[in-house]
Amino acid sequence: MPGLIALLLLGVPEAVVPQTPAATAEEHCLPGDAGFLSMRLRGSIEADIKWREPELDCKGMPRPDGRGLRLRFSGPLPGAGELAIVFAAPDLGIGVSAHGVPVNITLLDETGERIYGTQGDSRCQFDKVEQHALTDPLLPPRSYRVSARGFCIVPARALDGDGAVLLTRFDFTGRVSYSEGDAASPGTAALFPDLRRAGLQVITAGGRHDFKVWIADNEQSREHGLMFVKSLPADHGMLFLFERPHFASFWMKNTYLSLDIVFIGPDGVIVNIARDTEPLSLEPIESGAPVTGVLELVAGTAAKIGLSTGDRVLHPAF
Repeated sequence: MPGLIALLLLGVPEAVVPQTPAATAEEHCLPGDAGFLSMRLRGSIEADIKWREPELDCKGMPRPDGRGLRLRFSGPLPGAGELAIVFAAPDLGIGVSAHGVPVNITLLDETGERIYGTQGDSRCQFDKVEQHALTDPLLPPRSYRVSARGFCIVPARALDGDGAVLLTRFDFTGRVSYSEGDAASPGTAALFPDLRRAGLQVITAGGRHDFKVWIADNEQSREHGLMFVKSLPADHGMLFLFERPHFASFWMKNTYLSLDIVFIGPDGVIVNIARDTEPLSLEPIESGAPVTGVLELVAGTAAKIGLSTGDRVLHPAF
């Protein structure tokens, strides 16, 4: 039964797991047996985990709702039994490297048939996470080496309310693989799979300029914005929409890209532009008048297309 729990967490019914007599590259965590996980556990589980291949098994894939990724590691507990550890990072896109990424962690104690979870994305984080494309022909075509280190500020608690496990520092290298349908390309659609995408035009003295944007039109998406994104194509951006005109204030918390922030009035006319914003700054960036929209573009775009106050943005919202 515990093995079935772990398999169901990955969305793979036990009855259809393929049984193969010989290992292939895809069955390994990483080429060259480079996968590992180090973690210290205290509380209901007392263990200093230092798993490496071949005793380590790992598998990574998109989260079931399409947002971010999920990695599962499993290996032996000192003494007897197996433990599975699942990292779920809803804000981490395909191929994206970042700092300070929220992560939820679940522990599946297959010996004691217990499940522990941090139950939220604000209790643990990746200090640093890096993804690098893998080119091994025996691996799925869209596979990435994922290396991360991080910590938790609260214990993972038993789902039945009895028991808790404190996770201190952790460090791992594993693999995540995506099917061709998971996203159009790393770093674009995969970054925000739950947001609508749309085209808009910006009209300047030099003519019409086309952009592809994600639409942030609720509190959650507006709060997240372009945080943790490390690169964008020049013709991409994010359009924040508000229910009514108001004086807007933005900041660059957890934002690694320098941006041009364009404040747009209810009639689609640009009221002011904050150019070349400072990444990670907590200083407020404010609109000069009530706005119903804010457009974030890669820094330097405004200068490149000659964008100025009084120019117009064409989108059905205005």
